[in-house]
Amino acid sequence: MVNDLPRSAPQEEALLCVQGLSKKYARGGLWHKRVCVAAVADVGFEIHRGQTLALVGTSGSGKSTVARCVTGLEKPDSGRIWIAGTEIVQLDARALRPVRAIAQMIFQDAVTSMNPRFSAAEVVEEPLLIQGMPRAEGRAVAERMMKEVALAPEWLCRPVTEFSGGQRQRLAIARALTLRPKLLVLDEAFAGLDLSTQAQIANLLLSLQASHGLTLLLISHDLTLVARMADTLAVMSAGRIVESGKSRQILQDPVHETTRKLVASSQAAEFRFAASASS
Repeated sequence: MVNDLPRSAPQEEALLCVQGLSKKYARGGLWHKRVCVAAVADVGFEIHRGQTLALVGTSGSGKSTVARCVTGLEKPDSGRIWIAGTEIVQLDARALRPVRAIAQMIFQDAVTSMNPRFSAAEVVEEPLLIQGMPRAEGRAVAERMMKEVALAPEWLCRPVTEFSGGQRQRLAIARALTLRPKLLVLDEAFAGLDLSTQAQIANLLLSLQASHGLTLLLISHDLTLVARMADTLAVMSAGRIVESGKSRQILQDPVHETTRKLVASSQAAEFRFAASASS
């Protein structure tokens, strides 16, 4: 099991190491008793450099909470997280800034993380300007990154509101790459895209992973994408990892009931799509 890691420093080849991660949220309000709900409970895993781990589960299983803790957007109640050998949980915002450059997050709805008044170039160069790079240099990097994600240079001045969903995800990837990260966390980054666009973005990420030596944490419920992209797989249910191992092995022979249901649902969806395409 992925949870059964030793409570010690990570191996050198592990870019990301999570141990005993737990996070609770208070729910309730004025007319209801406030209770603490465990979103994540004692989660642990490692991702070696250049590899892809898929964290899958149904809505509410805790996988997005893990992603937010790993990238420093949420502070866990307990547990330890190492990124490139640096333990990040106890770091303050200032000390966490260089680590955030190493681990970048791609969100489900890319446009919500972009200023709608910005052009494509302004969106992509923004992290560099925050880091103090002169605007002229930032613009040159933005142009290069847009080319790398297959967005035409003449679109540099186009407002982000005029881009399609797939193009916005390409912009989000280009922006993340400007800081030369080692880890990309993809939080349902394919959700809401049509199948053709999903395939294009998956191919782009696999190409960028090879050329940039990226390590990927893929948060998803789509096992078709997981089978294509991930080396290892961890299945979450009710805040815990219930099954983990090599992706191909788990998808071919699932053991836990949650995994079986996810596999069955994925197979049914593929059948319905094939039937509709042939009719």
